[in-house]
Amino acid sequence: MMLSRSGQKLALFVLLFLIFTSIHMQFPVLTPLAVGLGATGFMVGLMLGATSFVNLAGNLIAGVVIDRTGPRSFIIVPLGLLAASLGLHCFVSDVSHLFILRLLNGFLLAFLTPACMTMLSTFAENRREQSRNMAVNTLMVTLAMAAAPIAGGKIGEWFGASWTFAAVSAIMVAAFILARYTVQSNLVIRTYRDEPNYRSLVTAKSMPVFIAAFGIMYAQGTLMFELPFLSVETDFSKGDVGMMVSMIGIGTLLSLALFFVHWVSPFIRLFTGVVMMCGSFGWILFSHGGYPSTGSLLLFGAAAGILFPAMMTMLTERIGEEARGRGFALLSAVFSLGTISSPFVAGIIRDFISPYYISWVVLMCVLMVMGTMEQKKTSTAVYGA
Repeated sequence: MMLSRSGQKLALFVLLFLIFTSIHMQFPVLTPLAVGLGATGFMVGLMLGATSFVNLAGNLIAGVVIDRTGPRSFIIVPLGLLAASLGLHCFVSDVSHLFILRLLNGFLLAFLTPACMTMLSTFAENRREQSRNMAVNTLMVTLAMAAAPIAGGKIGEWFGASWTFAAVSAIMVAAFILARYTVQSNLVIRTYRDEPNYRSLVTAKSMPVFIAAFGIMYAQGTLMFELPFLSVETDFSKGDVGMMVSMIGIGTLLSLALFFVHWVSPFIRLFTGVVMMCGSFGWILFSHGGYPSTGSLLLFGAAAGILFPAMMTMLTERIGEEARGRGFALLSAVFSLGTISSPFVAGIIRDFISPYYISWVVLMCVLMVMGTMEQKKTSTAVYGA
């Protein structure tokens, strides 16, 4: 059955929702599961960091093969393998087994995410349409982030972590079936005299995107590492942690409702979002007990709702169509680098200094570097003209 262009785009949005639902359902139960199997805080940080490192390496491979052969196969095949891998989580009885499965998941997601984003970027003809598509993508991620952690936490609380992973595996099976029958476009594969490489993508135009991406994911990685520990070290339940993660999603929904922002320059939106994220971590640092408050999580989510569509739109504007696969793969690799760094650092320093403080410092440095680089680029353009 051949779908129209709009039908394919709608199916891709549903597919993205299912993928990110499966990812976010795991957050409330993964750390308690690892701790229950005997993992220490450092071991949990090492597992998350190693998963992200494998994801980073896979991203760099994925970008090349997606540009050469198209994204279709790299959406369908990883979905099927992920469904099997997540199903195996139900039978884990040792930390080493969990470690291996997390590495496998990280490698498979390295192909899936850039492939989906590369395909989505082809459904727009101008900046505003591109921004709207990326905003809808962020909306799908946000809806998943708002609902999935609560569902995952409650299932884990009532029936145990194994049932949460069984549900996640079932969702991935549904995503695989949907992709198998709706992802029809494999893009037009072209041959270029000078094939783009990763080094050619790292320019003054694109660097603010990659720098911001690192800071954003470092901050998000800190939250995703610290929040589950509340159910281990305090009287917070898994359901409470799921609700806290959902507050981030609700904040993102609020900012996505501001449709007029698509008329604003992507760089201004990117810079503003990082400022808001800095404010969120400052709020956490000065809140009573040092625990994230509802307001700080809502602000973090609102910042994410502004940042991700701006970042994706800015990347498509500053990187040519022939290198979109590599561009999104490199962006995913930078995401992974931020996610690698934050749990590793947090696991080492959390007994001595708040990981939230380190994230705040990282975000402030990102702001300074972004502003300086964009100012230099603008000055060069003006005087060069």
